[in-house]
Amino acid sequence: MKKKITPKLILHNLDAIICGTTLTLCVILVNVNVIFRYFLNNPIKWTDEVVTSLFVWTVFMGSAYAHRRKAHLGVDIVVNLVHGPAKTVIEVIVELLEILVLALLTYISAQYVLNLIFKRGIIFTIKDGVFAWGKVKLTYTDTLRIPKWYTGVAVPLGFGTSFVYSVVGFLRDRLHLFKSGTPVEADKAEGGAC
Repeated sequence: MKKKITPKLILHNLDAIICGTTLTLCVILVNVNVIFRYFLNNPIKWTDEVVTSLFVWTVFMGSAYAHRRKAHLGVDIVVNLVHGPAKTVIEVIVELLEILVLALLTYISAQYVLNLIFKRGIIFTIKDGVFAWGKVKLTYTDTLRIPKWYTGVAVPLGFGTSFVYSVVGFLRDRLHLFKSGTPVEADKAEGGAC
C-alpha cells in the first residue's frame, strides 16, 4: 500500500528529503564534471564549490536524520556492564550530556554563521550611549560569489535539529511528558517508509 504524500509527511521527513536531494545533486554534478573534464577536456569550474556546499548540507541534515532514527553509533560497553537502577542513572546522565553538547554545538555554530554574515562580527555598537549599526560586510565564495552563510547555516540547523530530537526524546522516554508516537516508532510500524 502506497503512502499518500501530505504536507505533514513532507515536514516530518524534511531532514531526510534535504539530505537525499543534496546527496543526489552532489553525485550528478560530480559525474557531469568528470564527463566534461575527461571526455570534453573542458571542466565546469563552479562544480567543486557547489558540491562542497551541498555536501555540507548532506552531512549535517543527514546527521539530524540519523539522530531522529536513532541510527548513530554508540559505545555502550560501560552501560552494558552495569545492571539495575545504576544502568538507568548512567543512561540518563549520558542523555543529559548529549543534550548539553548539542546545545553548545548549536550555539557555537550559530556564532560561526553570524561571523560569515558579518565579516568582523560587529552587528551594532553603542558609542556615547547612542546605538549605531556596525558595518555589514558579507563574505562570499570565491567562484560563484554566493554568500558563504548559505552553506554555513546547515551546521546550526543540523545540530539544532538533533538538539530538538534529543530534548523531545528525553521528555517523552525518560520523563513521560507525552505519548510515545515517535517518528522512529511510526516508521517501524509502517515498515520503515522514511
